Amino acid sequence: MKVLHTSDWHIGQILNFHYDRQEEHQHFLDQLGGIIGKERPDALIVSGDIYDKNTPGNSSMRFLSDNLLRICDLAPDMPLVLTAGNHDSSSRIESMSGVWRRVNTHFVGAAERVGEEYRLDKHIIELPGKGWIAAIPYIPDYQNDLYNIILREIHERNTQNLPVVMTGHTTVGNAVFTAHESVSFNGRDIVGGINSMDISEIDDDYDYFALGHIHTPQTLPNGKARYCGSPVQLNFKEQFPHSVTMVTVDSHGGTPTIETIELEPLRRFYVIPEKPAPLEEALSYLETHIPDGQGYVQLNILAAERLPSDTENRIRSVLERGEGLFYCDYKCTRPAAEGKNRVEKPDFNLSEFREKDPFEIAERYYQDTLQTDMDDTLKELLHSVIREVREGEAR
Repeated sequence: MKVLHTSDWHIGQILNFHYDRQEEHQHFLDQLGGIIGKERPDALIVSGDIYDKNTPGNSSMRFLSDNLLRICDLAPDMPLVLTAGNHDSSSRIESMSGVWRRVNTHFVGAAERVGEEYRLDKHIIELPGKGWIAAIPYIPDYQNDLYNIILREIHERNTQNLPVVMTGHTTVGNAVFTAHESVSFNGRDIVGGINSMDISEIDDDYDYFALGHIHTPQTLPNGKARYCGSPVQLNFKEQFPHSVTMVTVDSHGGTPTIETIELEPLRRFYVIPEKPAPLEEALSYLETHIPDGQGYVQLNILAAERLPSDTENRIRSVLERGEGLFYCDYKCTRPAAEGKNRVEKPDFNLSEFREKDPFEIAERYYQDTLQTDMDDTLKELLHSVIREVREGEAR
């Protein structure tokens, strides 16, 4: 079974509250269509965060529908499997499932129970003669048993011993969180409001675990669980190649063959200079190192005092000399106070503030204001409130 694994499309993203990314998403989806036409996979998987927010606009929903229909026309026999992530509304994704199944497209938004039993059929997708897909969306911590329940059900049905691919949108402990802010609580990593889980908690009866949520592409140590990463760069921290993953599994219990297919971005993200420098020095460096390609620019400034009010206008005037460059914001790092042995902490700019985990923002504010750490009781209370709010938003 040959599967094209993608995740974290974040359709509808407005960068820095100003720049619509739809043109860049179209550039990615055009490349995706080319990959499908060339490679002819047996299935396409999107492991969550289809949209950037759980209330996507009409233009974003129409954009997704138009492009999915193009893919369906290109490969009518190839199932499309799209599961909800923590950025998606599970109910919205579920509402799309009925009509889309008529064109071999499976939207799975949430786990559902009838009494004490889960409704499993919508999570189990058979590719006759090829294999099985366990389509599992983002689920709260208390539903982690769903992974093993579905795997056991597939085991009963898999009389031909065909390959099994499982999806998930979660934080796996000990993964690389390069592009994310992470916090630790009760010995567990939390990324994007999702507690980490130990992959050993899941039965080993799958051949490939198609993960989403973490944007940094990586194969986990067991060799068969992988974050494919985001196909479009979403912020200035994601300074690595973006890609999709093609995985081939010859037989159940076999070792998957994993291939990374790198994508060409329409626009790049430039942090200038690479290390923070005083304002005048940073501006001078920008003037002599104007990028020659399209993209977004962030000026990297080191400043102990508030920056002058004309700072942004000065940055924009420099960028006007380039072609297709968009001023995004500046990143201001405050130097450590003299004589104090502490790690420098950059100020949050507007776009970074929006992306940060609320827990980290509250913890940082508490530390800076009271000059002490939160105790465990307050951390637990804050974390439970944030989790309740997120689960309410996702419905």
